Amino acid sequence: MRVSFFRPALMLLGALTATAAWTEPKSTQAPGKVKHVFQGYWMGVDPTDGGDARRSLLQRDDGTYEMAARDSVLTLCDSTDRGFASFEDGKIVERNVLQSDSLTIRCFDNGASVVLHVRYELGGPNVMIEHTTQPDGSFVSTIVLHRISAN
Repeated sequence: MRVSFFRPALMLLGALTATAAWTEPKSTQAPGKVKHVFQGYWMGVDPTDGGDARRSLLQRDDGTYEMAARDSVLTLCDSTDRGFASFEDGKIVERNVLQSDSLTIRCFDNGASVVLHVRYELGGPNVMIEHTTQPDGSFVSTIVLHRISAN
């Protein structure tokens, strides 16, 4: 009696598990092969200075990403909003991770230019975490961004 009850229950559990795995959307593929996972317009608040952070990411035909960024407070530009940040070499380096070592902030008021390393990690379908460091690895900021549009 026990065997006849457990066998169908195990078969049903196995079928449900297989169906769930088969129907689960895949958000990433192998590095360089991901299609538009990070692409979109993202917004958040920089907790280090309270500034409004805006990021526009676009995937190029070769699979790399380019980004244009504006913040309402750029601490590295004497705490003004007079600057622009960008990179053109973003690459998928791990599952759900985009990285660039050439995030360049150009400050309009004083003409300064700062190069940072940036790493984006997807935290969900519309949540991305930005980790920014100096080239020597020292911390700059961590910002939680939310996708506003998928371009």
